[in-house]
Amino acid sequence: MGLSNWIDTLTKGKSKGKSDSTTNNGTILINHDLERGYEAALMIQSIELEHYNDRPVRPELELRLPKGMQAQLLRRFRAALQVCLESMHRLEPIRGQLAGQELRQLSLIETVVTRYDSKRSVLPSLSRTPELLPRSLLGAVDQVRRQLDPEAEASVLAGFRRRRDSTLVALRILLLLILVPLLITQLSRTFVVSPLVDRFAPHQSFLGYAKPHLEERAVEELRVYQAELEFDALLNKKALPSREEIQEKLSERAQELKLKADKGSTHAVKNVISDLFGLMSFVLVCLLGQRDIQVLKGFIDELIYGLSDSAKAFAIILFTDVFVGFHSPEGWTVLLNGVADHLGLPAQDNFIMLFIATFPVVLATIFKYWIFRYLNRVSPSSVATLRNMNGGG
Repeated sequence: MGLSNWIDTLTKGKSKGKSDSTTNNGTILINHDLERGYEAALMIQSIELEHYNDRPVRPELELRLPKGMQAQLLRRFRAALQVCLESMHRLEPIRGQLAGQELRQLSLIETVVTRYDSKRSVLPSLSRTPELLPRSLLGAVDQVRRQLDPEAEASVLAGFRRRRDSTLVALRILLLLILVPLLITQLSRTFVVSPLVDRFAPHQSFLGYAKPHLEERAVEELRVYQAELEFDALLNKKALPSREEIQEKLSERAQELKLKADKGSTHAVKNVISDLFGLMSFVLVCLLGQRDIQVLKGFIDELIYGLSDSAKAFAIILFTDVFVGFHSPEGWTVLLNGVADHLGLPAQDNFIMLFIATFPVVLATIFKYWIFRYLNRVSPSSVATLRNMNGGG
């Protein structure tokens, strides 16, 4: 009897595991389709904005581009439109399961697909055809119809389960991306890299860094040590140590500083090798969890775009002030000095100044381009709030 119960429990556990795995796969596929369709819709909108003055794409129009570039542009447009059509075909039956940012993404895909619907016209017109009723009113009527649908409750529950599974998948891959490289780095350093380096470093010169900066630091410490000996003798009203005594004590101190420099050099080698193990584990997690990373990307997008306009503007100002603002050079200097010390390299002031003069500028340019290209289209009210909070700049 106990054996039968144990077998039944094991069978139920396996079936539940298979059910959860199937649900997770379905969640990942839905998020993948939604993300692909949304990116394709954004690409079509960017083509319209850059080349057709924010009007529908018309293949028969001659653009001020070489024919080869125009043909490539139209191929990109047709491929993106096909992706939107496929995504819309897969996502339309489960519209009731979507909410928040997912519904906004689906709405954008639907807008693009409707604009280029072949059933309405062979080619889209230059001006958008006025509709008989406002689209917002039609959307409200459609929402009431979906709420009165007998299957609305099941659809809402399925949507809740899918969003819950999506959140769990996103948190799981996020923890894996953070914890796996850290654990691999620490474990490899403790149990593999450190014993091997400590064993072979005294006999293999290539395992030690060229350490002129460590030698300069040791010479400075030796000079300070000699001054401390003389100061201690004067402070205690003793006779100054003889030349032989000073030389003997300096020789002992020099041996200690040499061992310290050698240890610092092998310490840097251990850091580099263990960091390589951590990097390889991070790349491996990214390769094995590509679909989960797509779910994580959608989760982060929903989290960011779900913020209020003031919260978005506050986060943007905080990010820009920390990394590219007036006080960012001091932070970059501390960060670069820490990285150089971790790798056992000398901190070059010229390189640090050049990095501070170029990298924050490039970062600010990329950030402004992202605001102009994406945020201005997805959430224009956030951009207006950002300008007001930034003093109208």
